[in-house]
Amino acid sequence: MRLTRTLIIGGLMVIPGLFLGLLIWYLLGQPQDGESPLIEIFACNLIPLASIGSGILFGWVTGSEYAE
Repeated sequence: MRLTRTLIIGGLMVIPGLFLGLLIWYLLGQPQDGESPLIEIFACNLIPLASIGSGILFGWVTGSEYAE
C-alpha cells in the first residue's frame, strides 16, 4: 500500500512540475534556438523531475502508517 501511495503521489506531481517548467521557460524568453541548452535543460527537464522526486519522497515519508 505504501508503494502504491508513493507512486500515485509521484505520478500526480508530474502535472504541477510540467506547468511550473512551462511557466519558467516562458518567463525566460521561450528560447527555441538551441543556443541556450542550459535554460532548456533546467526548465524542461530538471524542474519536472524535481517535482516528481519530491512527490515520491513525500509519499514515502508520509506513508509510514502503511508500513508493516
